[in-house]
Amino acid sequence: MKKPGEVFADASVYDPGIEAIVPRYDELHDALLNAPPHDRDRSIRVLELGAGTGELTAKLLTRFPESTVVAVDHSEQMLAEAERKLATFGDRAQLARGAFPDDYPDASGEYDLVVSSLAIHHLDEADKRALFDAVLASLAPGGWFLNADVVRFDAPHLESLAEDMIENWVRAKGWEERDFMDEWEASDDYDDPSTLTDQLVWLRESGFEAVTSIWQYYNFAVYGGAKPA
Repeated sequence: MKKPGEVFADASVYDPGIEAIVPRYDELHDALLNAPPHDRDRSIRVLELGAGTGELTAKLLTRFPESTVVAVDHSEQMLAEAERKLATFGDRAQLARGAFPDDYPDASGEYDLVVSSLAIHHLDEADKRALFDAVLASLAPGGWFLNADVVRFDAPHLESLAEDMIENWVRAKGWEERDFMDEWEASDDYDDPSTLTDQLVWLRESGFEAVTSIWQYYNFAVYGGAKPA
């Protein structure tokens, strides 16, 4: 049985599948990876929420070669894929099973960077706001939170436009459109995306500063903010 965030019953097809669902997937990740203020040779502590198969984790560890990442996901099969993918990084990658905001993060104040990709949209408004509070508490002063995720449009015609764009993207990737979209739509049962505007407001209300949207393509966006120094 699939769980929120798995999208596909077989985690081994997640990586090619997600690239067929999410337009400009690598660009989405690049926007997140380019946003932290930290020098690349600095030793930074990173927490990743909803690590999936470890694709973003691997990119983080490569982009910041002195970093360590605690990669959290609730899915055993996703973590198994991530373990294989991240083995080359040794003890710089620590995998942890758990949910957020219930299990992670804690109020440690130890992370220089907290990131998430295509995961937080599974939470409702109350849990998103609780998560933003918890992320702030987990960050060291001056630390950053960055999220690359699905957002919702308030305007119905823009929601329809985004759906059409995704179907066209899937078709352009050479997938069997109807079968693929049936899989994608089944995962919508777990989705509760919020507007980008609302989430920027909630971050400010949690106490983040320099809150901003960094990148957007239709209903996919990268946004975040900093814990005051």
